[in-house]
Amino acid sequence: MGSFGTAWQAFWQILRDPEKAEAWRELAAPAPEQLAEPAPAEPPEDVHPDAVYALALLQREGRLVDFLLENIEPYDDSQIGAAVRQIHAGCRRVLDEHFDVTPIQGDGEGSRVEVAKGFDPSAIRLTGNVSGDPPFQGTVQHRGWRAAKVDLPKRNPGLDTSVICPAEVEI
Repeated sequence: MGSFGTAWQAFWQILRDPEKAEAWRELAAPAPEQLAEPAPAEPPEDVHPDAVYALALLQREGRLVDFLLENIEPYDDSQIGAAVRQIHAGCRRVLDEHFDVTPIQGDGEGSRVEVAKGFDPSAIRLTGNVSGDPPFQGTVQHRGWRAAKVDLPKRNPGLDTSVICPAEVEI
């Protein structure tokens, strides 16, 4: 007997016999845990939602997190180089669109500068043979970067703020 015939026969048996109807309900009914929607996980307290959101933007546009967490040892340099171009372009779009990043030290790398007394140690890190009191004379090794402006898009308030990138499931 085909599926239709079996279903037809089961229909009449279930209709006439309350015990078979109850047995079918138990068999066909989803388990209670399947009915309940899973509660969203509470983000850990030490997660900084704005930082995670910035990381989420870099992931969405440049797949930065995927790249950084990927083991790149099996790939040759040309494969990595091709991937880096795409990652760079996507992440650069995020910086251009949502951040105004400016150099801390306007002089280019390699130039000689004077670090004045009262300098901000969070903005200038002294390296090498540092002794005595400022002013110091030195060579710029890295200009440093400052976020002059951050303009992140509004985030849906109902979403888990610790999620960088949702899992993707193709159906």
